[in-house]
Amino acid sequence: MLPRILVGAALLTTAFALSFAVPACWYSEGNAGGDCPPDTTRECCPCPIPEACPDGSPPLPAHCTDGGTDGGADGEQSALCPSGACVPSSPEGWEGPVDLWSGIAFEVPPCPDGASTIVFEGQPEPEPPPCASCSCDTPVGSCKLPETWIVSAASCLGGGVKTNFDPPPGWDGSCTANTSIQSGKLCGGVPCVQSITISPPMLEEQSCQPHGGEPPPEPAKLTAGAGPFAQFGVACSSAEPLTACAAQGEVCLASSPGFAACVHRAGDEQCPEGWPVKHVLYGHVDDQRTCSECACEAPTGGECTAKIHVYKEAACVTEWASWTILSTQSPSCLDLTPGVALAGKAAELLAHKPGTCAPSGGEPIGDLLLADAKTFCCRQPVT
Repeated sequence: MLPRILVGAALLTTAFALSFAVPACWYSEGNAGGDCPPDTTRECCPCPIPEACPDGSPPLPAHCTDGGTDGGADGEQSALCPSGACVPSSPEGWEGPVDLWSGIAFEVPPCPDGASTIVFEGQPEPEPPPCASCSCDTPVGSCKLPETWIVSAASCLGGGVKTNFDPPPGWDGSCTANTSIQSGKLCGGVPCVQSITISPPMLEEQSCQPHGGEPPPEPAKLTAGAGPFAQFGVACSSAEPLTACAAQGEVCLASSPGFAACVHRAGDEQCPEGWPVKHVLYGHVDDQRTCSECACEAPTGGECTAKIHVYKEAACVTEWASWTILSTQSPSCLDLTPGVALAGKAAELLAHKPGTCAPSGGEPIGDLLLADAKTFCCRQPVT
């Protein structure tokens, strides 16, 4: 019996010694009930059971208490920071680190345990107010036939006595012998009829009617100005100096879901290395912006087209000439056979092309007053 006991003891001693010789994770079902959590290395838990360290636990290496890795692991807990996370100390010229939350004002959570002091509250720069999209109706308009008909005793090159050949007021374009000129009539010793100049048709359009469509939908979190849906930020810190972690240059910062570790500085500043996520909050925000009313510019681009006829007889039988003129053209001149009779005239409107009005308005107007800016630079985004 004694040899069996000695052999069993030797085997147990060998296995126990081999277990200390393996530096990797050594937790197994055989350690169940011991003090080592799963996946713990031997050097970070040399005493899985009291019997393994009759003289007490030896000092643990730094990486076993600074967050789990050599040099520390940002955001992880350690034995020296049981209720928070080890993070780097603030760079030179910056304050903190602090816990920053950012979101909709009515969802502001309480500060994390251990960081109950609010060191700053503010808003980011509000988005402009969503404004309506402005448009304009097609202008209401009409065309009027040419009203000024001038016959000259000279060619279209200029000069000569002028004779009125206007149609009657309110003319509808039908045949008329108003202000007719007989054949061979002289003006200053030369035929009165040598050319005729006619004014263009006239386009008359009223101002366009403006319309404002519904403003584009915006998420509630982007609503500008104050109120429960405004964006808001809160920075929390401990009233006491932060505890140093095992890793050099790290401190223990209380943490809570939705908060991020950040350093801060007055003004709008560039973030230091290692703190890449920037948030600028303002202690004073006065958003006086509104949307300008929709309006329409004067109509442009419209056009009238008319066709003109001049006749030898008052009954408008024998046509001397006809031509098309546009409202966008200058007065039109046509040379005629000197001395012919201009007894009748007629005209018709061929086309009316409405113009368009350029919309205006529907834009943010007013002042946005921002003061007491503070830059927060974080290790990771604020969620």
